[in-house]
Amino acid sequence: MSKPIIEINNLEKTFSGFKALRGINLQINKGEIVGLLGPNGAGKTTTLKILTGLLNADQGSIKIMGTEVDKQLPTWLKAKIGVVFEESNLYLRLNALDNLKLFAGINNVSTERVLQLLTEYQLQDAAKKEVKNFSKGMKKRLMICRALLAEPEILVLDEATGGLDPISAEIIREKVLALKKEGKTVILCTHYLEEADRLCDRIAFINQGQVIAVDSPAVFKDSLQEKYVELKFLADSEMAEQERYNFIENILDAEDNYSLQSGHLTLQLNINQQLFEKAAGIGAEFKLLGLEKVEADLQQVFNNLNN
Repeated sequence: MSKPIIEINNLEKTFSGFKALRGINLQINKGEIVGLLGPNGAGKTTTLKILTGLLNADQGSIKIMGTEVDKQLPTWLKAKIGVVFEESNLYLRLNALDNLKLFAGINNVSTERVLQLLTEYQLQDAAKKEVKNFSKGMKKRLMICRALLAEPEILVLDEATGGLDPISAEIIREKVLALKKEGKTVILCTHYLEEADRLCDRIAFINQGQVIAVDSPAVFKDSLQEKYVELKFLADSEMAEQERYNFIENILDAEDNYSLQSGHLTLQLNINQQLFEKAAGIGAEFKLLGLEKVEADLQQVFNNLNN
């Protein structure tokens, strides 16, 4: 098995007496998308800033692509990491094309690469417009273009879609998945649990300066063991009210849930071998209106881990 592309060991950082990081440990493999989730002030952005050389850790170590990082990133390693933080790093009085050409010249990147990125991120029609007139979503897309100029192996995104319009957010999400297909490694710090569920191979939950759990979204959700089928019936039969309750409870198991209100019956049946038998039994008396499979989501995982 290959070594992780990033190894973070026992990372600690204190600001004016406040311990922001209390021993962060995390390994990230090449070609995976890893999400960092946690409440505000948990230590996510501080971890990313140390990882990218913008801050120095008080304790601990970081190894990137097999190289131990001691305070400053080596120049060759900086070229391997693209970074997009929440704060804009664009020149607002320049247009989009000139912004990218400026940094392309510094990194010896061709104009063809600049034009390719503008097209990929649907900014080609705005290439000659001053960035100060861009929407927040357009600015964020341009920031990602800038980070990708030198075709880095690792991309760090801090709240890449926060507060963006739906079109810009979707463009960025699709491009993150495309980068994974190219074998790139993506670290995604986000508050959007649905986004993390959709994009990430693994999620690291961070709270109070520590990684408290790391695994795939599916494993986290499975751990809650909350999977059931929800069925809705029209319960307007000629049965008396108590008779209807007795009929339902004679068919269901103790772990099943139901609600009978205003002539409508909602069942929550655990997924097991008796599911269809119970549904058919209820359906013999009441008319089925619809069914839906319900699974635990990352919001429940997040709530459980942070309580």
